[in-house]
Amino acid sequence: MKKIISVFILMLTLSPAFAGSVGFINYEKVYENYQFAKTTMREIQTKESEIQKYLKQKEEEFQKLESPLQKSKFEASVQAELKIKENAFNDFREKREEAVYTRIHAVTEKIRLEKGLDAILDARCVFSGGIDITDDLIKKLNSN
Repeated sequence: MKKIISVFILMLTLSPAFAGSVGFINYEKVYENYQFAKTTMREIQTKESEIQKYLKQKEEEFQKLESPLQKSKFEASVQAELKIKENAFNDFREKREEAVYTRIHAVTEKIRLEKGLDAILDARCVFSGGIDITDDLIKKLNSN
């Protein structure tokens, strides 16, 4: 019994050393309200619609072709061009999304240090407790 009480007292005295502060953000809200992210999404959507226009144009050209051989050659060339366009689009999208994430992460880290928090989680991971820094993050992101 004495050992159990000693262990319990030891746990109580050590627990403040392990009790950290956790912050959280609503990433979706941040993304929707961060001007750079909104601009980036518009750029991505513009590039995506350019590909859609390209496909529509090529479909119209394809419909005007008469012989199966012409259609086959045309289809092969369009597929090759489309693959190049899709790869370029995917690279563009990946780099732009990474730039947004990197900026959000950097500012989140600054806020974490300023507030003396041990960790920042996505709000979906927090069931109870924690400090919501979403609005602070949005404000700092848009002021840069």
